[in-house]
Amino acid sequence: MGRTFTSERQYRNALARLKGFRSWNEQQRVQRAVRSATGLARLRPTAQEAYERALEALALMRRKGVSLTRAAKEVGTTPNTVRRYAGSATRKASNGRYVAKPSDRLIRRMRFLTPRGRITLDVTNSRTATRIARYFAAVDRYLKTGKTDALRQFRRKAIRVGKIAYPFLTDPRTLDRLANAGEVGFEDLYDLTV
Repeated sequence: MGRTFTSERQYRNALARLKGFRSWNEQQRVQRAVRSATGLARLRPTAQEAYERALEALALMRRKGVSLTRAAKEVGTTPNTVRRYAGSATRKASNGRYVAKPSDRLIRRMRFLTPRGRITLDVTNSRTATRIARYFAAVDRYLKTGKTDALRQFRRKAIRVGKIAYPFLTDPRTLDRLANAGEVGFEDLYDLTV
């Protein structure tokens, strides 16, 4: 025989108690660090979107030094969600505010350019992710203005993912060819299709 609840909150609290938590809020605060492609694949599509927003909030905290609450609000999520998926990449400062650690080991599925087109890489740290983001900013600058100065820092450089090194494409002809083929897109560097 089923039980009837008068609110969604009561229902979610009851489900959380079945899983050993005192409340739904406590269950939401439990960290779920995703450090592998299989862990990311196990997340439901809505959880994958929440994970991506948590990573965006974390990046915003690092880049602009904003608070966890403000970063979460700007990317359209909650502080609890950020702490749940990216909590291992934050720490509580002496003033009680959460601040982003300088780097993390959370996985990100990111797009990357090769001479044959766009591929997706499982990037396992924030420093490599930052290099890829800076590279795409340089490519975007080149495609919009024709200036190659921002690409110079990536010449003869590569990133390592696992045991494979992927060189950055800096040849203007190759970048033009890929852009004309529709392989270069800047809407979103993250690829959550698993």
